Amino acid sequence: MPRSIRDIAVILLLVGGGLLLIFSSSEDRQAGPVEGLLHAVLRPFQQSVTAIRSRVTGVWRDYVALVGVREENRRLKEETKRLRQERSVLLGYERENRRLKKFLNLKAQYEFPSLLAQVIGEDAIGWYKVYFINRGSEDGIAPGMAATVAEGVVGRVAGTTPSISKVLLVTDPGVAIDCRVARTRDRGVLSGYLDKECILRYMDLRSQVKAGDEVVTSGLDGVFPKGLPVGTVKQVRRDAQGLFLEALVTPAVNLSEIEEVLVVLGKRGGYDIQPGLEGKR
Repeated sequence: MPRSIRDIAVILLLVGGGLLLIFSSSEDRQAGPVEGLLHAVLRPFQQSVTAIRSRVTGVWRDYVALVGVREENRRLKEETKRLRQERSVLLGYERENRRLKKFLNLKAQYEFPSLLAQVIGEDAIGWYKVYFINRGSEDGIAPGMAATVAEGVVGRVAGTTPSISKVLLVTDPGVAIDCRVARTRDRGVLSGYLDKECILRYMDLRSQVKAGDEVVTSGLDGVFPKGLPVGTVKQVRRDAQGLFLEALVTPAVNLSEIEEVLVVLGKRGGYDIQPGLEGKR
């Protein structure tokens, strides 16, 4: 047998025998000289084994704890996701309730019937947008009727089927609304001018209208109730013929965010007064 193997075998026998003596001995019996020697020799080994065992035990505890933390983290993430989804739904209900409350308040101001309708589509093929709503002639809607929201004027009905109506927006050149400047009381006719703007025409040259003035419906066209916000004056200038003032107007309503409109059912007739010439009659 090679010497190295024999030495290793002897060491293992001594260690094994020493461990056997140590662990098999009674705790109450006093250790003898041989056992004391073995204890002294094996103490470093025992300490190393104990240290390694403690370290392995600590690593295992940390691993188990880490697995628990990961599981808890996963659970908390799922709970957070669920709460966010619930919050989003509740916020949606809150926004809808606020919108409907505004419509109810607006509806209460009218002296004649009105009908709430949802926007179900749009036609953006042309230069100007057209909205389609889910109410039609069977609901009492007819061409020419006003479409509004709580923030102001949206446009007017251009055509109907039994269950669907087409609404031309206030930025369409085909829409004409009799309006006044709230501050100066100057009157003019507002129609669409650009994709996001309108133009108020036929104001008297002596008018003191300026940028920032609010434009509201006059109520004289028999379609739109009096005093509805239409927009804000952006710029004032003379028309091409130099006979009247005209103003660029930014609409009061963000037309890209409309989800419902209130259609005013009925016409009251209105007055046939040409804007800009009222004082000459």
